[in-house]
Amino acid sequence: MPASLTPTSALITAVEISLWAIGLIVLWRVQFSGKTRAQREHPALPSWDLPLTTFFQRALCVLVGAWFFPLIVTSFGRHFPGMSGDDDLRQLILGTAFQLGMLAGILGPVFFLRHSAFPVTADPVAPAPRRRFPLLAGVATFLIALPIVTWMANVWKTVLDVFHLNTDMQELVDIFQKAGNSPGRLAVLTVLAVAVAPLTEELIFRAGLFRYLRTRVPRWIALPVPAALFAALHGNLVAFVPLFLLGVLFSLAYERTGRIAVTIVAHGLFNLHTLLLILAGVTA
Repeated sequence: MPASLTPTSALITAVEISLWAIGLIVLWRVQFSGKTRAQREHPALPSWDLPLTTFFQRALCVLVGAWFFPLIVTSFGRHFPGMSGDDDLRQLILGTAFQLGMLAGILGPVFFLRHSAFPVTADPVAPAPRRRFPLLAGVATFLIALPIVTWMANVWKTVLDVFHLNTDMQELVDIFQKAGNSPGRLAVLTVLAVAVAPLTEELIFRAGLFRYLRTRVPRWIALPVPAALFAALHGNLVAFVPLFLLGVLFSLAYERTGRIAVTIVAHGLFNLHTLLLILAGVTA
């Protein structure tokens, strides 16, 4: 938090402490109440009866989309000098293309199979009947994750400092803060961070990879593998361990509720929280 407690920083500190306190209360209720204990013993997420070949085909579609969309943008970008001369704009456009490419790789095969003569395999995001209010569960998941991930982020940064490793996230902060000077860029960045990225990443890492692994490999593999890939996708050493923990928490929430909408909402709120803090000048 900011060193000098101006009225703005004091308000931010109070809001953050309140969110952490609420999150810990929700965590206690979720972990120790009798009703939720029964839900832990009988998770709502059904198994995914998907052949291995089909799983790899869908994974390949995601990889192709993630490669092809930025390639097209780069090719067209050569004809626009303004884009090549503005690194922040270029990163924003390529990041958007990357996310949309992965999303197209997820939804494209599903759309094709549903409108063709080929048999349709089980839908990875088929809703479970138990959770009626995924929005509320998503908010609860965000509140639970916030104090845990924040604590881990501070511990991890301390470890990196001990080994004299670079913990500077100024490049990422600069991108967000510069976007605040342009309403158009800020709008695109907000939609990308709060809507597109959570939808894409939750469909891939939770509704796709985690759900496929959880009934086929030991739990100590099914939980960390998607979380590690999710954290590595962001390409930042400082954020790796906190995002890894966040990925594990989202997998547990998805498993318990059986609704991918729960983690999409939680993911979007987490990104929105981060974006608002950076725009408010909180970079520590």
